[in-house]
Amino acid sequence: MASTRTSYPPEKRNTISYFFQKLIFGNQQDVNEFSDSKMTMLRGQFALVAMAVGITYALIVMIQGEFNFIPWHILLIGGSGLSFYLNRTGKHLASTLLIFTLCNAFVYLFSSVGRPQDGMFFFFFITNTLSIVLLGYRYQWLIVILVLLTLFLAVFAYLVPTMIAPVPKNITPQVERAIFLINLVVSLLFGSYVLVSLIRANHTVESKLISQHKEVTKTNEELDRFVYSASHDMRAPLSSLLGLITIAEKTQTPQETAMCLKMMRERIGVMEGFLKEITDYSRNVRTEVDKKPLRVLDCIQASLSSLGFLSERERINISIQVDPDLILYTDEPRFAVVLNNLIGNAIKYYDSQKSDPYIKIKAAIHKEQFELTVEDNGAGISPEHQVRIFEMFYRATTRGEGSGLGLYIVRETVQKLGGTITVNSTSGKGSSFIVQLPKA
Repeated sequence: MASTRTSYPPEKRNTISYFFQKLIFGNQQDVNEFSDSKMTMLRGQFALVAMAVGITYALIVMIQGEFNFIPWHILLIGGSGLSFYLNRTGKHLASTLLIFTLCNAFVYLFSSVGRPQDGMFFFFFITNTLSIVLLGYRYQWLIVILVLLTLFLAVFAYLVPTMIAPVPKNITPQVERAIFLINLVVSLLFGSYVLVSLIRANHTVESKLISQHKEVTKTNEELDRFVYSASHDMRAPLSSLLGLITIAEKTQTPQETAMCLKMMRERIGVMEGFLKEITDYSRNVRTEVDKKPLRVLDCIQASLSSLGFLSERERINISIQVDPDLILYTDEPRFAVVLNNLIGNAIKYYDSQKSDPYIKIKAAIHKEQFELTVEDNGAGISPEHQVRIFEMFYRATTRGEGSGLGLYIVRETVQKLGGTITVNSTSGKGSSFIVQLPKA
């Protein structure tokens, strides 16, 4: 059975729960299988319970003067400790078989002395249930063997007392009732805990499957729209290129040839931008988030530098209101995609009729959350379009030659980073896009 351990978020690292998780898992490698990690935790907890039960009974019999039982309790404590160690080092099957054999033998040993009134038989239910849960579907044949073995031991101990262990002589009725109560409580509590753990593990897996199903459904819908819209968006520039090539072949003047080449370059630029958006979308979906400390001002300046090819930029007053020392822990390529799209849109859709077109870029930490605002006094977005601008391939205006992917990619990227994006806009007055991200 492979080594299994789950990764726990930083906020849980100082809790008692994390202490026990670290104690039981040790230095085993991280895996993504929740059910395996849950069984590793359960196996380790059962070993600890077995050790605790052994220590408790050792103290009870010592107080009662029944020292003949001490070697058996020491065997239970030591064997449970070895099972705990095997589980901690990733030898899960060996750990399960050891704790099962040890506990069944211990229960049989003390049940076979002909004193069912002490309730030791309760523990057969625990060992039986735990073997089924811990081995699971991987070792079905082994489960059948262990269940039959437990059944045989329980019936044999009840019908044929063997007196392997000495019959206790100094156990008073009061102590006997206390032992019965301990056995009953431990059996009921841990048996219930095993079942609750199994139900919780199943619920987690089911929730994950439901979430994945929703993601697959969403992906299929987006793929249908993507195939249709992408083929259209790629066909239009290609058709234009073919037309311009035909014109260039027939032209007789250098001026017309130069004009055709310029228009071809523009068509290729449109296709290149579209392919870049597809690449950004694919990268956001397929790669994991890799957070690192970023100086926000440097990222904004790098974005503005990369957008220097836009001719409209020279006519716009761009101001940056950011603390030079502001640091954000996030994924740098994804953050760049968000900046490039929001700033690029503000530049492309500026209002040429206004005498003072501007773009204001603000960033700060508010209430333990990073907030980025890109504000402009451009064309603005009418209310009926605002509810749809983050949809795939949706264009709110016929101005420009955008693919309709930009803001969709921004929203998906922001969500991948664990944040949100909102828009406030008035048609003819301008827009303000607000991105909120975890600061770390």
